[in-house]
Amino acid sequence: MRYLLFGALAASLVVGCDDNRAITTEHVGDLGFGINLGVQNTNLPRGSVRFPTAIIASATPDRDSVIVTLAGLDSLVTGTYTMWFANDSATKFARVTNFNMTITRVDTSLNSQGDPVFTTTTTTRAGQSGFKAGGSNLRFRLATARNAATGMPATDSLNIAMISVEPTAPGAAPSEVRSMWGRRSQVTNLITGVRFGTFNRGVPTAANSGAPTATQEFVIASSDTNGVATMRIVPRGRVEVRGKVMVVNDSNYYRPPVGYYYNAYAIKFDTISRYVDTVYIGRRTSPFPARNPLYEADKTNPSPDVVFDSPKVIFAMASRVSTDTIPEANSTPPWLNFGIVRVNLQSKYSEEGRMGPATVLQAFLPPSIRGR
Repeated sequence: MRYLLFGALAASLVVGCDDNRAITTEHVGDLGFGINLGVQNTNLPRGSVRFPTAIIASATPDRDSVIVTLAGLDSLVTGTYTMWFANDSATKFARVTNFNMTITRVDTSLNSQGDPVFTTTTTTRAGQSGFKAGGSNLRFRLATARNAATGMPATDSLNIAMISVEPTAPGAAPSEVRSMWGRRSQVTNLITGVRFGTFNRGVPTAANSGAPTATQEFVIASSDTNGVATMRIVPRGRVEVRGKVMVVNDSNYYRPPVGYYYNAYAIKFDTISRYVDTVYIGRRTSPFPARNPLYEADKTNPSPDVVFDSPKVIFAMASRVSTDTIPEANSTPPWLNFGIVRVNLQSKYSEEGRMGPATVLQAFLPPSIRGR
């Protein structure tokens, strides 16, 4: 009986190995490779605001200086970055029509020893009312005074400095793309950090934190909220490559600020790991099987199965591309020398397909993908 059982077991093993199902040593189709994405949020829009000593105008309002520094901006194709002042309750806005702008550009090259060499160029522009420039290597300093704002009475408090994107000629108040601001009342001195997100009239307090009318700040893994209604969530995800197909599955994102959306890029290296090309993977969608476009998730809910209104998060996103439609990656083997995948937060007013500075997640692809 014992020999019969062993014989039956051996026969079943032979049948199983002869089946068409994949096993470890005899897989079906191309091998799959993958790696986790990691948080990379150092190039989000950021900066500082220095307010005047007096919250209302002094006897010399032309000396009530306001200095704003900015970095991490997208360059705009349509629309204009515009500066505004507002009172504490954000019921009165005044557009700044005369500021001096200093642009600092840092370019990097390699010397003959392979060490990085940094070259700094500074440009000054006087009497500005808006600008379109941006990029990961640009820093901006906007210097102005209280009386440079149109319609800012001496009796109104200057408690808020804001940068909006104006799609058309500015009106009496900022557009809905109110993505950067600083509040004088949120610090104990005259300098505050620039907040990035969606500014609304509601003043954040412990009582209305998270309410629809409250200002929402875009923060990743931050422990400093400074009274702003925020959540602390950390996005995560994974890149998978199998043959010609690359899939990016990720989750746990803030819904983008108004005027922004998520997209993805793949970066190609040469044989000594220098940048060669950047390939646009496209706008993000919901995961399989729906794959609903999430471009409008900044203002509407295009996929209620993964986009939540309270809290304002995107539970899951995905991208799926094939080298059949990407000539730069249609190599042998596919995706040869592609070394980085990035998930970016990008302005809707910038050039689509041109990678901006604000990377949220990033993966360095292993040799099994980029050189197999």
